[in-house]
Amino acid sequence: MRPDQDPAETALGELLGTILRDCAHDPLLLIASTGSALVRVARTRASGAGDVFDEILVEAYESERDKLIGWAIIQVGDRADAEDIVQTALMRTYAARPEISDTAAMVGYLWTATRNLVRDRWRRNAADRGRVEPDGEEHITRLADRTGIPFDDLVTLRHLLIDALGQLPPREREAVVLHTYAGNTYAQTAELMGLAAGTVKAYVAGALAKVRANLQAA
Repeated sequence: MRPDQDPAETALGELLGTILRDCAHDPLLLIASTGSALVRVARTRASGAGDVFDEILVEAYESERDKLIGWAIIQVGDRADAEDIVQTALMRTYAARPEISDTAAMVGYLWTATRNLVRDRWRRNAADRGRVEPDGEEHITRLADRTGIPFDDLVTLRHLLIDALGQLPPREREAVVLHTYAGNTYAQTAELMGLAAGTVKAYVAGALAKVRANLQAA
């Protein structure tokens, strides 16, 4: 933590990243929290229901899933790990909600997310691997306490955090997801977004301030 960082804001960023990693490990948690499931979108596209971003993401994912998994199997040598990587790439994209309006660009984003996750897997040793596993209720509770924001239960907390994330401006949401959830530094996040590091810092700070305000209001 840098000397100028507020410990409560640092804890909030860690909490948000932890909740999103749990949701990536078990996508039903994210579905339950948002109330708008990718599965529902896939089933209702013909009727015109659902969010445009969700529809594009589902279409891109369905068209590329087998190719992504096949490539990831070659890289990591295990089908279960490959499927986990591709699923995490999907949920990371869903959480970040980049400003993409066509399927081809979304396919490219999914491939980039998958490649980044494979590189992370190569670098990660056994001790680091725990970062992508469920962090446990006790750990989440400790982080929540450090934020200074009271909460009734973890289900409600997860729902409120995901809801607050969804209300952020697109660039702030992408920056805070890439930084807190994906574990990228400000410089790495800036490179991924094509922005200056200072701009990313401002986006992340603004996003966390808005998330805190939404939690306090709730």
